[in-house]
Amino acid sequence: MDAPRVSILIPAYNERFFGEAFESARAQAGAQFEIVVCDDSPGSAIGERVKAANDSRVRYVRNDPARGFEGNFTFALSQARGELVKFLNDDDRLRPDCVARLAAAFDDPRIRLATSRRVVIDAAGVQQPDMPATTPISHATCTIEGIEMGDLALVNGLNLIGEPTSAMFRRGGVEVEAGGLFTWKGKSYRCLADLALWLRLMADGSMFYCASTLSEYRVHPGQEQRSPGMGLDCITERVDLVKAARGAGYLAKPAQHQVALMRVDALAKAWRQRPGLTAAQAAELDGVVSSVGSELARLASQMPASTTAPPTN
Repeated sequence: MDAPRVSILIPAYNERFFGEAFESARAQAGAQFEIVVCDDSPGSAIGERVKAANDSRVRYVRNDPARGFEGNFTFALSQARGELVKFLNDDDRLRPDCVARLAAAFDDPRIRLATSRRVVIDAAGVQQPDMPATTPISHATCTIEGIEMGDLALVNGLNLIGEPTSAMFRRGGVEVEAGGLFTWKGKSYRCLADLALWLRLMADGSMFYCASTLSEYRVHPGQEQRSPGMGLDCITERVDLVKAARGAGYLAKPAQHQVALMRVDALAKAWRQRPGLTAAQAAELDGVVSSVGSELARLASQMPASTTAPPTN
């Protein structure tokens, strides 16, 4: 059997929404693809749903023992046969033309990452208002230099590119470090896992952006992103991400570097004021504020006063 052009990879755990995600993958039109489901769930519902579909395009792997977040994504990537990789989170949905339209972008050899407008849905699948991160990058389909796009995301402190469900990339375009797919320069990312991967992919090429909505990002209380420890990770990981990104060519201008760090500083200070922090959490945030403050002071001392960025709110 010939290898498909696209591998839709579903690192599965959430039984509640898996059926919707799975059917949205099976409903893709106009593209040659396979679907690989790597099941990390404790129950049997996901496996039974895949078996009932009886679809020759689908391969199912039961993880025993469970591989965890980064392990399951990394393993799923290793199972892909397609030239192009499309992750699909088990609680999100793809629009029917998503795979075909993103895959077409890779006819241009400069493209390292393809993404699109995505919309927010709730647990019932009802569209919700945009969040800051899901605001459209452009109202017209376009190609953007990778460094420019990365700078935009880092300076604004937002993953404007999208979650794993939103994007597509070449399987051979990513080098997996020993820690896994979301490890960059020895640091394993959890909250910012997707953005860390996108920055690695885009550093030496361009990003394609489709202004049409091609995916639906579900927000619901059961998400790992809503877990108590994730918010703190979203702050502490930003310090490492800015440093790694600088090493890859992003934030080359001191003013850009400064603004990106000021975003981290403001976020850490805001979280430090929250009630109910443990002593360890407070100490970790104090460490972030101290280290970022020192770096900001160093940058300010090297920049003319007229180029120093104003404080962020």
